Amino acid sequence: MSRILIVEDDAALRGSIRSILERNSYQVRTAGDGAAGARELQAGTFEAVLLDIGLPFVDGWRILDGLKGKRIPSVIVISARGEERDKVRALDLGADDYLAKPFGADELLARIRAVLRRAQPSPGPGVVVRLGDVVVDLGNRSVLRGGAEVRLSPTEYGLLAALARHAGQVIDHRTLLREVWGPSYADERNYLRTFVQRLRSKLEADPKNPQIIVTAGSRGYRLGPAVAAQPT
Repeated sequence: MSRILIVEDDAALRGSIRSILERNSYQVRTAGDGAAGARELQAGTFEAVLLDIGLPFVDGWRILDGLKGKRIPSVIVISARGEERDKVRALDLGADDYLAKPFGADELLARIRAVLRRAQPSPGPGVVVRLGDVVVDLGNRSVLRGGAEVRLSPTEYGLLAALARHAGQVIDHRTLLREVWGPSYADERNYLRTFVQRLRSKLEADPKNPQIIVTAGSRGYRLGPAVAAQPT
């Protein structure tokens, strides 16, 4: 049974979300402000966090920033701030998804199922891709750089795995978005750009001159050198 933390200062909304999740067999903990939410994250283990941004004492931005570099649960930001810049900022700071208020129970549950599914993918094929000092082992679900483990969020790994399964081939934006996030995200280019940047910062010697995750013009992305076309 998945454990979910709700960090939301609106007591009515917090209670409503808790009821929805518990009716769907999730274990739930709640926090009414950012300081309490940070303490819950330190003390407990969660598969997902629903995190409001406009929190008292410690805001959601600071909580997100504090999770960087750690083994973290999947984070869905829930916020009344529906502007694109806030969505991009949340993704830049490490969120896996962004859900603007108000939202319905069905959409909330669908987003939670999606992030949990990315965190527990089915075993991959025994494919190992080596690009310089970076090794992506799909069978063992591991990523090494210079022999050291690279810590990736579930969504970061899902994107890298999708590219690795077709190493050397260009995968278009919509295909990547559908494969990693789901059909309803096919036009969310900001998600893709942000997560590619996050992967490059962890894998590339020079993220501004990427050699591992390569932009293929306006078509999409490719992992590593292009695969030569086979003669017919």
